[in-house]
Amino acid sequence: MRTTPWSLVATMALTVLGSAVVGGSATASAENGISTFDAAPDVVAEAILLAQLTLVALAALAITGEYSSGSITSTLHSVPIRGRMLAGKALVVGAVIGGAGLLLSAVGTATAAPLMGELGAFTAGEAVAAALGTAGYVTALAMIALGLGTVLRGAAGTITSLVLLLIPMPQLMKLSDMEWLDRAADLLPSVAGSVLMTNDADPYGLQAASAILLVWSLTALVAGYVALRSRDA
Repeated sequence: MRTTPWSLVATMALTVLGSAVVGGSATASAENGISTFDAAPDVVAEAILLAQLTLVALAALAITGEYSSGSITSTLHSVPIRGRMLAGKALVVGAVIGGAGLLLSAVGTATAAPLMGELGAFTAGEAVAAALGTAGYVTALAMIALGLGTVLRGAAGTITSLVLLLIPMPQLMKLSDMEWLDRAADLLPSVAGSVLMTNDADPYGLQAASAILLVWSLTALVAGYVALRSRDA
């Protein structure tokens, strides 16, 4: 896709800018007597939660772009086994987005760490864990976007749905006075992604976060496969 390089550049720029802002804010807070103890790689997770939107759009366009251009017909002629076609796209999109996640975490950490100084001190193990967690999270988002895009077939509907799912929905559910909604919010992808990127134990650990993202990914891909099988294109 011709949009891929530009989307990745935009994501990198947002991550660098967000990491600089968050890192600088942590330093300013400490100077004002507000202690912050987050390691630089964990702080970068906040920036990536914004930059993730461009990766979601890129993953969605990998399939919706074919529907809008009509090239999905030739794709299915070339690979008539629809499950194989979707699996192939998932592998390619997952590799690109997952690799981008590794790079974003590394670049974001390199941006935030100098601004935070000792406040953001971290070990090599923490940096590697954050990078792997980021890669895992954005790969899961890519699978969700690919599956949903296959179902909806339109970029606007797919991207809008995912933006709502990732940003306002968790916040609105947390604001509710109903305990079951608050607990349900913890099962949304962005909450699990935050745990995965920061190795936080609240509201659950890494294993639970990984399982939640796996369920979201598989559910979206299965829904996409069913949609592919049930219609002409």
